[in-house]
Amino acid sequence: MRAGWGGRWQRLDAALCLPLCVTVALMGAVCIEVLCLLLWAAEPTQLPLALHLPLLLFLLANVLGNMGLFLTTSPSIKGVMLSEGAVGQGWEYCYTCQSHVPPRCHHCYTCNVCMLRRDHHCVLLGQCVGYHNYRYFLCLLLHGWVALLYASLLNADIFMALLHEGVTLHSIVLLLMPWLMLLTGQVSTSTFVYAFMADTCVVSFLFCSGFLFLHVLLSLRGQTTREWFGESRCYDLGWRRNLQEALGDRWHLVWLCPLLASPLPGNGVAFESRAPHTEPSAKPVIF
Repeated sequence: MRAGWGGRWQRLDAALCLPLCVTVALMGAVCIEVLCLLLWAAEPTQLPLALHLPLLLFLLANVLGNMGLFLTTSPSIKGVMLSEGAVGQGWEYCYTCQSHVPPRCHHCYTCNVCMLRRDHHCVLLGQCVGYHNYRYFLCLLLHGWVALLYASLLNADIFMALLHEGVTLHSIVLLLMPWLMLLTGQVSTSTFVYAFMADTCVVSFLFCSGFLFLHVLLSLRGQTTREWFGESRCYDLGWRRNLQEALGDRWHLVWLCPLLASPLPGNGVAFESRAPHTEPSAKPVIF
């Protein structure tokens, strides 16, 4: 189910590459800024540098590892042997893919193919979140959340320095609109960079927090985003079984390393449900 990096990049057009490039650029900028804080800032924290670097390397390895595996692991129906006797068993027909598709499989108009247990299309990474790569997406959210929290705490000293004169109009505008302060010549370039990166870390942390909370909740309930909007919980098998279905047999260890093997219990085509049959949702959602 995994395609090579070369094949993956050939399938991505400019509209998908641009958000991914921006995401990677922001990640790189945050890493460089955090490293600068640790190396040159005056006592950024009470912990020694020898304790910061292992944590930073661990988070960076997990973020990059899960991102790479997420991008190269396709949840599409390409190469999947679908049952020939699916007609009349609740399988829908996709006219674009010209194939009957199993339950929880939906067409992505951005990727132009049906995805097994499709959750949504991640615009920032240019890839669909589905059955085979959901583990990497959730782990990426978790480690990204921890990394952004870590960076925001390190940047707390910058916020305090910017507010050393108290809460004034100048300090508020600097924190909220650093670009405006730079263009009007109110602050130096170095002050703008620190204020902009501090804002980026905090805003990204809040954004990531919302997505992490949502997808942890969905994982515990055995739902996809589409099923959550449609208020369907027919695949809820209990929180432990739900995590196993989404993250694999070693769901409690996948957070430690993206390379850790954790085979999924199913095949992405048939799913155990607590209902005798699955009825289509009364609230169709297209996204």
